[in-house]
Formats: sequence, structure tokens, C-alpha cells
Amino acid sequence: MVQRILCAALAALAIPAHADQFQATGGIFNGSDYGSRYVGAGGNAPLTSQALGEVVDGGHLAFDAFGFYNSGVGSLGQARQVELLGGNVFRFFDTFTNTGTTAVTTTLNFFGNLGSDGDERVSHSGGGLIVSCTDDGTSQCTAQPVLALVSGNNGLGQAALTPDRYNVRYTVSLAPGQSLSLLNFAFLASDADGPTAADVSLAQATGLALLSAPRLEGLSPQQVASIANYTLSPVPEPANWMLALAGLAGIGLWQRRSRRAD
Repeated sequence: MVQRILCAALAALAIPAHADQFQATGGIFNGSDYGSRYVGAGGNAPLTSQALGEVVDGGHLAFDAFGFYNSGVGSLGQARQVELLGGNVFRFFDTFTNTGTTAVTTTLNFFGNLGSDGDERVSHSGGGLIVSCTDDGTSQCTAQPVLALVSGNNGLGQAALTPDRYNVRYTVSLAPGQSLSLLNFAFLASDADGPTAADVSLAQATGLALLSAPRLEGLSPQQVASIANYTLSPVPEPANWMLALAGLAGIGLWQRRSRRAD
């Protein structure tokens, strides 16, 4: 609980406030309809379709079909948990299990078909984050949202954006019976009337915040412990969290007093 409070406080400080942001729509395919959450398969069970849990549209045609593994799964068991969190953040949590009797080394590819139709303008790429929007030919973003695509902070994921395609390659090795999980995020930024330059800044700031403090709410301790593509900071003692919050509050009070004195 204390961790969630501090993460929210840090995010509020790190990310500039933007009024009138559009609201992303679910568009998560669960096999029969489009909602805001998908949980499917698990253990030794393969997915009946690798595209289950993909996001379609996401709002303002941000995606054509985004966020599923299109190669490398093979005989691995795969469990998916995909959801639209608050604040226009889509989270993709996938657990892979070696169901065989021999070790497996494979390259899993996380794939997304963007809604930009090959007209991407990339403003940031590297360190597990790509920020992109649809270019209208004048170095501005069009009506589609700015995307922050986050693939992890420890270098396991090798992300690339090619015309209309997002791919992240994860090379993993699993002993018989071993499992690991991969965590991906997509954040959509756009003012209600269409994206602006400020939304590009918002997308980059949000993506960097997700790299340093990925949103883990709703995941079990076992799920969090299995994540392979993030190096997660240890959770400090509650007393240290409270000291940090007190320090942040003190900085804010000092800044307000300084402005009054000017």
C-alpha cells in the first residue's frame, strides 16, 4: 500500500499535468468481443490463438492489432493477462513455461501493428522506450495518439520500429518446468482535440516513469517475482517511504515559500 502511494506521488512529480486528455478505449480481444481486460490460458495450456489479448484500435485508431507474440512460442505454455489500466496505459503480462523434458532456448517476438500505416515520426528510441506518432508530413502529429512503447529496463528486450510495425525480441532459456514472465506497456497520449507537441513530452515522460517504476498493481507477488525484462528496485521499509514522502512535501513547501518571497 505504501509503495503504491509513493509511486503515485513520484509519478505526479515526474509527469507534467495535461488537462483534457482523451480516454483510451479497451479494444482488447478476448475471443468473442472487445473489452478492457483479458486473462487466458496457463500452466501447460497453449493459447488457442496467439492474438488473444491483442488491442484493436485503443482509441483514435492508435493500433490496428497490437500486443501479442507472433513467433518463438512453439511448445511453451503461455498465460496472458492484458488490461487497460487507468491513465491510458495498456499492460501486457505474459508468462511462459517450458512444458517439455529438455531445456529450451528461443526468441519470443512481441508484435504490434500500428495504426500509422507507415508514417511514423519517432521522437525517442532507446533504453527500452520508443516514442512515436503518426507524421502528417510537416513534422507534426496527426489525429492519432502519441505512443510510448515500453519493453523493459534491463536490456533483455530488443525493440525496433519499422514502417507500421513494432517488434521486441526476447531471447530466453528455460529449463524443464521453468517459467518466466515478460511485461510490456503501451501508453497513449493525446489532447481531446488531437495530439500536440506537449503530448509528445507527456508520452516520453510517462514512458520513462514506466521504465523506472513499472505499474504492477493487481499483479501477485509471484507474478512480480517472475518478471525477466525488468530490474526492479527492492521495496524500502515503510519508515523509509514515509521519510521520502515527507522530504517531497518539504521540497514543495519550500518552493511555494520561495515563490511568495520573489
